[in-house]
This record gives sequence, structure tokens and C-alpha cells, in this order.
Amino acid sequence: MSPEQRRNSSDSSDAYARAVRREEQQQEREQQQQRRQDDKPQNKAELTEIDEASDLFRQHSHQQSMEGG
Repeated sequence: MSPEQRRNSSDSSDAYARAVRREEQQQEREQQQQRRQDDKPQNKAELTEIDEASDLFRQHSHQQSMEGG
């Protein structure tokens, strides 16, 4: 194999390795984003429960004050 062919082969291998590395990094970023999105609904559900409890308390307090108690 001539030096020119070896260099082209090496360049091709390097380019392939870079492309594979980019794809793997992209997949990792997508997985991290998916994990973050999966975590968000749980936080929203927890907040909703807290909001519902505080709304119930407010309603009860309002009802008691309207009844004079």
C-alpha cells in the first residue's frame, strides 16, 4: 500500500470514528433529556397534590368564616 493510500485509509477511519462518537453523544443527550422529561410529571403531580390540599383548606376556611365559625 502506498503512503497516500495509507493516509486516506487513516483519514477515513478517523472520520468514521468521529461520526460514531457524535452519534453516541447525541444519543446520550437525548436519553438525558428524556430522563428530565420523565421527572417533570412526577414533580407536577406532587405540586398538584399540594395545591389541591391547600385549595381544600382555603375552601374549608372560607366556609367556616361564612358560617360565622
